[in-house]
Amino acid sequence: MRLWYNRCVYECANCRLDEAMPVTAKDIAMELRLSQPTVSRILSGAPGYRVAEATRIRVEEMARHMGYQPNAVARSLRQGRTHTIGLYTNHDYDARNEFLGTIIGSLQRGCEQRELDLLLHSARFDTSAKTMFGKLRDGRIDGLILHANADDPLVTLLGESTLPVVTVADKLPDLPAVTCDDADGMLQIMTILWERGYRRFVFLAPDQPLTSVDRRRAAFQAEIARCRVAAEDHAIFSIVGEEAGDRLDDILAFGHGCAAVCWNDRAAYALLRACQQRQLRVPEDLAVTGFDGFPDNKAPAWKLLTAHCPWESVASAALDVLISRISGSSESATEICLPISLILGNTA
Repeated sequence: MRLWYNRCVYECANCRLDEAMPVTAKDIAMELRLSQPTVSRILSGAPGYRVAEATRIRVEEMARHMGYQPNAVARSLRQGRTHTIGLYTNHDYDARNEFLGTIIGSLQRGCEQRELDLLLHSARFDTSAKTMFGKLRDGRIDGLILHANADDPLVTLLGESTLPVVTVADKLPDLPAVTCDDADGMLQIMTILWERGYRRFVFLAPDQPLTSVDRRRAAFQAEIARCRVAAEDHAIFSIVGEEAGDRLDDILAFGHGCAAVCWNDRAAYALLRACQQRQLRVPEDLAVTGFDGFPDNKAPAWKLLTAHCPWESVASAALDVLISRISGSSESATEICLPISLILGNTA
């Protein structure tokens, strides 16, 4: 009986090398006494190719029996696809960050269901936008999920390229996006704070060109104006990343019963820890709210009042849009904005 694989045999006076080689369509064709093109078309699922069902079954069964594995590189060359999706962020995140970890997890599940691979890219301080653009356009990925600042030069390069790109969380110029309704989330937070009797407010956010931050800040300011909060009873404080605790003295200057509205949950939990160190009561001495909906298992004493963003659904929807664009959809750049719900905690 014929061997199920080729063998390269090299013999000399002192040694023998016997190395198994991958099974090819040619091997299967020889075993079944069919032409190689016939076997290749069956194994590749060539569209429109007609062959007797019995022949197709014989080829597929023999391929399984011989342990045939398709050549991914050859398949990519034939189809013009790598079946790989890229994810890029220019933020200093790692997979332990709740936001990025949730996005990655959802994309991994979506790619697995579609038999796609996920390739992660991240910004490096010594890598220029032009160099990173070259890596993203070197043919390894079919499309890109992007999370970046609006002032990143890479965004402009991607917007002008033919690479299919979809942004998440933050809308960027000339690119389709899947986001959360930041404005409505902030409205819900401000409404519940007002209903609970708070009349002094501070908003804490980093000075970064992020659309989500801008929208949350604008919604905060709109509610302050609508409720006619006096100028001396509200403020916007800039923080570094999530280090809201550094502004605690500035917040306390507003007096008893102030509500600190943080741009995200990490900033809120940092402020809560600062309150704990000062032995301040929450929410009696200071109310604290967050945004995103990520619990902190290290802070069991608090259930944060926050806006819950469906980040898993955001990533899943972004993948759907990206695959559609990879397949040739010519839809113009649009934004899908998913609704936000309120988590009523005990911090306000």
